[in-house]
Amino acid sequence: MPADTLLMTIAVVAIFVGFGAVLAWADRQTSAGRLDPDSKH
Repeated sequence: MPADTLLMTIAVVAIFVGFGAVLAWADRQTSAGRLDPDSKH
């Protein structure tokens, strides 16, 4: 596999992993209020 193809594949995978991490972080931030009955957000 040529080096430029390998780098492009790594970049695309990193974008997807980063997007998944942001979604997981956002879900954790929003679900904390739903799970806590005493929260007044």
